[in-house]
Amino acid sequence: MSQLTQLKATISNVAKNLETTAGQLYTYGHQLDSQITVISSAIGGTAANEDKEMVAALQQGRASVMEAVAQLRAASAKAKDWCNKI
Repeated sequence: MSQLTQLKATISNVAKNLETTAGQLYTYGHQLDSQITVISSAIGGTAANEDKEMVAALQQGRASVMEAVAQLRAASAKAKDWCNKI
C-alpha cells in the first residue's frame, strides 16, 4: 500500500471517529434537556434563585456541547473533503 493510500485511510478513520464522537455528544446534549427539566421541577421557585442559576449553568453547558458537536462535524467534513480530493 502506498504512503498516500495509508494517509488517506488514516484521515478517513479520523473523520469517522469525529463523526461518532459528535453523535455521542449530540445525544448527551439532549440528555441535558431532561436534567434541566428535573432541576426545574425539583427545586423550581427557590427564594434564592438557585434553581435559575443551576438551570442557566446547564443551559450554557448544553450550548457548549452543541457547539462542540458542530465543530466536530465540521472537522469531519473537512477531513472527508480532503480524502475525496486526493
